[in-house]
Amino acid sequence: MSAFAFALGAASATPSSVASSSARRAPRASSSSSASLRSTAMTSSSSSSRDLLRLRGRPSSSSSSSSSSRRGASVATRAKAPFPVGVPDANGIVPGVGKGMPKWPEVWSWLNDEKRMQTIDSREAVKMMNRGAVLLDVRFEPDYEKWSVPGSVHVPYVTGGVLAKMRLPGFKKKNVDFVSQVEAAVPDKKTKIILACIWGGSLVREPPKNRGLTDDTKGAGSLPGAFELYQAGYTNLYHMYGGVNQYYQDCAFDESLIDGEGIWPGDLEWFGYRQFVGKDRLKGQRDD
Repeated sequence: MSAFAFALGAASATPSSVASSSARRAPRASSSSSASLRSTAMTSSSSSSRDLLRLRGRPSSSSSSSSSSRRGASVATRAKAPFPVGVPDANGIVPGVGKGMPKWPEVWSWLNDEKRMQTIDSREAVKMMNRGAVLLDVRFEPDYEKWSVPGSVHVPYVTGGVLAKMRLPGFKKKNVDFVSQVEAAVPDKKTKIILACIWGGSLVREPPKNRGLTDDTKGAGSLPGAFELYQAGYTNLYHMYGGVNQYYQDCAFDESLIDGEGIWPGDLEWFGYRQFVGKDRLKGQRDD
């Protein structure tokens, strides 16, 4: 995936409570093979499973002792991460991706150790939205138009024309107006904002030291977007675990969640949207 891997769209949506949203139930495939596809997608990625365990405060038993030592080391180094080295744009914002961007491990450390950004799951995100928080969907515009979380606000982190919307590689570019569009959509910079991209990335696992073709800790716009919004003065930013994909998966197993709007590609058996079976994103075998 190109470094400029996300999308464009006007920030015309307005925040609203999930409770008051008229959600349309996305059609669900009823066959056992479809259920198996969703179940496999949730369990076949061991790194994602470890993320969720740590997110909920339950480290896996096989790594409890090592996790404890890592937590101790993390506490000792907190608030010591310097601001990432990059080149500011015309508005004085160092971009999360694109020309002038810092090295991702530096951004990751800054979000963790300096900003202490929290990762929350789908259920907590909905609870926060019902209390006035904004779910900011930063996905590519065609994705948001087809399937989205009820009550979310859309400001894409990247943009692209007709060829990009045809999914041809190399035609997407960073949305240079991302920060200003968020400021127009959510002017109060003390508002609690939950950022969500297509699959989330991770603030739990450290970026791999021996990087392959892709780095699954970076996500597809939510974390680089948060990096820019912090610079613009936003103070209450949260990261949604697993992104919008995970929300739709969670809806299949958690009746307390309002079903997403539109048709989630993961429910289309022929598409096999998450494509986790037999593939390893860290080795560059899957891209978005």
